[in-house]
Amino acid sequence: MHPLLFLTAGLATLVTAQNNTRVTGKLGDARQVKNNPVIGEVWVAKFDGPVVTGTVTAVANTVGVNYTIDVTGLPVEKGPYKYHVHARPVPVDGNCTETGGHLDSYLRGDSPPCDATQPMTCEIGDLSGKFGLEKGPTINKFFNDPYSALNIINLGYIGDRGIVFHDGSSARIACATLKKVA
Repeated sequence: MHPLLFLTAGLATLVTAQNNTRVTGKLGDARQVKNNPVIGEVWVAKFDGPVVTGTVTAVANTVGVNYTIDVTGLPVEKGPYKYHVHARPVPVDGNCTETGGHLDSYLRGDSPPCDATQPMTCEIGDLSGKFGLEKGPTINKFFNDPYSALNIINLGYIGDRGIVFHDGSSARIACATLKKVA
């Protein structure tokens, strides 16, 4: 084999391997949740701000959590929108910044961005990374995240945490806390 051809083939293999590098958390990949204590248990984050209104509903499933996003008032010109579960609830004063970072139970970090084809490697709270950005002004979306939990002993526990919508500049524009429906 000609040395230049051999070198070219070797570089192509190296580039391919680098592009397929899997990013995961310091604690490994997220594990599917199969032990939610009450299947059908409902948690709701209610958005009643001056601009964004609606709900994000989380329902315990046999595997993970079923989410329904039903919000309106997202200005189209400020999109596309990201939506995440954050580490802390929204404080009484409504300051979205106080919700902390994304729920990141496996210590992955948000860089590089989540690869939706490998959702087990994403931050637990990076819902838009796993399920897609939204344009607004309205989001009506249903999906199951097998890595979210409504069992407090799981790393992916989302109860009593903030749900935050970010505009195209990543500014936090709306937030509400997921609360258990009695």
